Amino acid sequence: MPVDMSSREHRRTHRAAHDNLRGAILAAGLGSRMKPLTTHHLPKPLFPLGGKVPMAELWVRRFVESGISDLSMNLCVLSDAIKRHFANGARFGAKIDYVEEQTPSGTLGGVCKQVLGASDGDAAGGGSLTRGGTVIVPSGDIVTNFGSALLEEIVEIHRRAGAAFSMVLVPVPWDRRKDFGTVVLGQPEDRSGEISKSGRIIEFREKDPESPSNLNNASIYMIETELLAALDPLRTAASAVEVVDPFYDFGKHVFPAMLGQLPYANLPKDFLLWGVQYDGAWFDVGQKRDYLRVNEQVLDDKVDIRLPFDRLPWGYLGIGVDIDFDRVDIVPPVVIGNHCVIEDGAKLGPYAVVGDGWVVESGARIQRSVLWQRYDYFDGDREIPATDRLEVDPHRVAAGVRIDESIVVGGLVDRDVSGQTVDVLADGSIDVQPIDAVPEGPRA
Repeated sequence: MPVDMSSREHRRTHRAAHDNLRGAILAAGLGSRMKPLTTHHLPKPLFPLGGKVPMAELWVRRFVESGISDLSMNLCVLSDAIKRHFANGARFGAKIDYVEEQTPSGTLGGVCKQVLGASDGDAAGGGSLTRGGTVIVPSGDIVTNFGSALLEEIVEIHRRAGAAFSMVLVPVPWDRRKDFGTVVLGQPEDRSGEISKSGRIIEFREKDPESPSNLNNASIYMIETELLAALDPLRTAASAVEVVDPFYDFGKHVFPAMLGQLPYANLPKDFLLWGVQYDGAWFDVGQKRDYLRVNEQVLDDKVDIRLPFDRLPWGYLGIGVDIDFDRVDIVPPVVIGNHCVIEDGAKLGPYAVVGDGWVVESGARIQRSVLWQRYDYFDGDREIPATDRLEVDPHRVAAGVRIDESIVVGGLVDRDVSGQTVDVLADGSIDVQPIDAVPEGPRA
């Protein structure tokens, strides 16, 4: 599956071999647990890793490296930010189509709209991937080390088994079964390498603390278009709470239906549900502390990612940085982004990610935290470019301030913050909230 970019003929042959493989990235979640970060700045799939690379970009790049360039995304919150970053995909060697949703339609709805062009009245457009074949569907907030070799292996397993739907599985701690959907495999085949087991799924349990298995649904799927065509007529709107027999979510509805455990959903035939156990790096960025932890994994080189900075023994350094390394205390690992000013006496690290454009004054201390570069600001229908916010958003950490276990969007941070998020508002004032605060309302 890897593409040799030096050979035009090889690219043509490779593309033809994977003409019936395509990718559909789920990127339409509300990001409610990430508020206020997702309110005015970025949708969760664009949250930067290592100060620069959006989470969803990892999937785009790995699809293209695998010879899969026909891609799509469904969008909802701050959709313009995603479309501006990826555009039509040409910069990445891909062709990316978008389906915009006024409200999320669940995992099933998100995939059906991308692949079948289907709509239930809450989409602004339909997908274009209407040909038959296999669709690889990752969630845009899943960070993992799936390169071309693993994608090739998983697709080969899926097709050899004759599966209609295969899901990647990762083992989770037994005491976390209540937090995940877990599956039981029937007579699984043992394999070598990071793909350690493969077998038919005979049972699925949604967040059951007593589940006999700790194999978690990793939100990475391989789905046949034929199955989606059979599921789509059963699909209901995710936002319609009055629906008696809802059918919009893979875990809640599709998997039970495929296992014959959902009485009101009758499929036209026995579609095979398959599982593939993956023992490599996998991170579900569901909450703000998860986002901090995955950035720590990036700095520890446990995530396969190329940051666009100079790699040094203590971490990463951007261009145009004003710093005297003899007068700054750096505790590895650390990222210092482009055009930062780090004043004498500042202390960075461990696990400090300082995005582009920050001024860290003398005596300030930053550790186990992520500071974002300046992004465009969205306020309803109004969008303010980042370049127009230089005066109200100075991106400055005041002298002597300590930042620990926090996510900082911008502003003038003139007080200590620990275990908090720091948002910068339209007028430049900052909003400081506990990092574990979860707003009330839908969690989609």
